[in-house]
Amino acid sequence: MLQTSLILSLLVTFPSVLAGYGDSTIKWGPCTEAPLSSIDEIPFECAKLPVPLDYIDQDNSTKLDLALTKVKATKEPFMGTIIMNPGGPANTGSSFFAADAAMTGGHHDILTFDPRGTGKTLQINCYGNDSFSRLRSDTMAPSTTNASDTALGTHWAIQKMLAQRCYDTAGGNATLIGTAFTARDMIQIVDALGGDGMLRYWGQSYGTVLGATVAAMFPDRIERIVLDGIANIHEYTDGWYVICPFILNVLELIKSTSKRASMLGKDACVLADGGVTAQNLSDRTYDLIQTVKFEPIVLDSNISADIITIRDVVEGGFNEPFRTLIDYAIPLAEYLNAIFTRNATGYRFWKAQVNPLSAVGPIPLNFDNTQAIRCGDSTYRADNLDEVRPRVDKLLKSSRLFGDIYTPGYLGCSQWKMEAKVRYDGDFHAKTKYPALLIGSPYDMRTPLVNAQNLSASLEGSVVLQHNGHGHCVLYSPGQCAIKAVQDYFTNGTLPEPGTVCEQEFDIFSGKTRQDSFVSGAESD
Repeated sequence: MLQTSLILSLLVTFPSVLAGYGDSTIKWGPCTEAPLSSIDEIPFECAKLPVPLDYIDQDNSTKLDLALTKVKATKEPFMGTIIMNPGGPANTGSSFFAADAAMTGGHHDILTFDPRGTGKTLQINCYGNDSFSRLRSDTMAPSTTNASDTALGTHWAIQKMLAQRCYDTAGGNATLIGTAFTARDMIQIVDALGGDGMLRYWGQSYGTVLGATVAAMFPDRIERIVLDGIANIHEYTDGWYVICPFILNVLELIKSTSKRASMLGKDACVLADGGVTAQNLSDRTYDLIQTVKFEPIVLDSNISADIITIRDVVEGGFNEPFRTLIDYAIPLAEYLNAIFTRNATGYRFWKAQVNPLSAVGPIPLNFDNTQAIRCGDSTYRADNLDEVRPRVDKLLKSSRLFGDIYTPGYLGCSQWKMEAKVRYDGDFHAKTKYPALLIGSPYDMRTPLVNAQNLSASLEGSVVLQHNGHGHCVLYSPGQCAIKAVQDYFTNGTLPEPGTVCEQEFDIFSGKTRQDSFVSGAESD
């Protein structure tokens, strides 16, 4: 989440309320609940929009109220409304309003909504109020799927139980939250906004799946579409992410981070001492992972804080920092150094900096929503563990870091009992009314640059912008080159020249933050 000071600094220029154009049927008003708690200065407006609950069952007249939130444009002329989705699936977008408003140029209203299965819209909660059962199912699972010769089977059984529990709890609602229905909801929003009836959209991460889907289903309604941090669309539809480029990006990210550390020296990175090389740092990191996988490190006598497992290193240490290295590179280096030097006090302190919430504990509140959307969209199902073993083996061989961490979610989708009522089953080939801007990074551990290049082959006329950010999407690795490209595209339709390469604003070991990047851009305007 963006820091409060960053949000406020970006919203200094929001005093004016600009009139829209066209006849809108949406009745905007004050938000009864602040999208960002205790930040009253942000000029949010909220509304409800009734849409069909079921687009297929013509006899079902039930409506679903979509929760809409927007920040108004700050500059004239007014150029319409940009709908944004920050990913997940199951994330809502209000936390990202300030940055998105700044990055689009200020001439558009920025609108987000709670897609089906998220926030206040058909939220899925497989455990209800039974927090004990949720905690037990999480803690009884082995740390990884290859922790022992029985670990994979245990995970398979837990995911089978979860699939049944979600089926019993969510019932028919879980069939109504698929991406294809959400794409139709976006068109309903566009129609209700009035104006020229065209979609302007910015999707990040899973939001690129939603964007590619709406572009393929409604190509003539696309006026502008930016997809940043692009998922492998076809693997998302299948339900298993086993392609090697995803894994290679993790390797490139580690190599690049190690290289930056070794070049800058100990003054910038505590690990870069005594003429250490990038290869030394990479090897040392992988050796640590192998060590704690088979023999966790004991630092002191506190059983809840001083035993270091593979989850603490990979999931707890790398997952969030790798998404936003501009904010986390220095704390991550301190965290690893505390482990290498067996410094219990330093370990406890820096663990809280790189992973405020323990990786071992209750499942995040939106996990059920994420699983329900993703699994309902996916096509692959298996009746027994032997059917999925080849896929598990491929994933584990491909990734030394995240293969066995991500496997349980895929096991769950393989046994999921509910399918989205409608899936987009085409090839995602489309000629949109206006060409798309696609953004990818060779150092994005979740959505590699090759995904953008592959999708570009399906979206006619689209252009790929390579942004060499050390993080997931421009929002988490900002640079003025990429931000200006997004602004130019939304404000006047300018696409970058093919082959354009942008850089991140500040080095990841510079001590600067995302806030510094955005403020730098605001001061240069």
